[in-house]
Amino acid sequence: MEGQRVQPLDENLENGSRPRFKWKKLSMLVSGIQGIGLLLCLVYICLHLYPSPVKYPPIQSLRAQITRCENGRLFISLPPKENQSMEVKNNSVAITCDGLYLIYTKGSFFQEVKISLHFRKGRSPITMPMMNNGQRVDFTVVAYLAYKDRVYLTINAPDTSCEDLQINDGELIVVHLTPGGFCAQ
Repeated sequence: MEGQRVQPLDENLENGSRPRFKWKKLSMLVSGIQGIGLLLCLVYICLHLYPSPVKYPPIQSLRAQITRCENGRLFISLPPKENQSMEVKNNSVAITCDGLYLIYTKGSFFQEVKISLHFRKGRSPITMPMMNNGQRVDFTVVAYLAYKDRVYLTINAPDTSCEDLQINDGELIVVHLTPGGFCAQ
């Protein structure tokens, strides 16, 4: 027995068999993942049950009919019984919010015409390209407009007076693309 020496307890543990998995650590890891999942679910539910107190203004838009010519301008009339969030004043669309606007114009005429889009005082108007020998317009533009700007259309017919122009169908659509900026009501 002299040749056999007793190993200290620490050395016996190192040489002994170890468990394959450390079940306590694995259990803690699984519990942590479940806790994170539960926390994410609660955050998702809270965000959807209690909406943000920040209220953005509704998107301003207007869809008007172009019905006739009056004093060199195309007359803009609002269809009855339609909710419009923009106003027509003095035959032009009044802009009350700063931002990007989509302006769409279409129409058919029985004469050759030239149409110009006006939207800012002191700036040159945009002359719309015409189709079918100057008798049809289908035009879209995006422009930055500000409070107190006005959108209106002027027309020039070389062989016909403004009041004698015949308009088959005409439409002007103005949509505010970037709500949330400065608005004056």
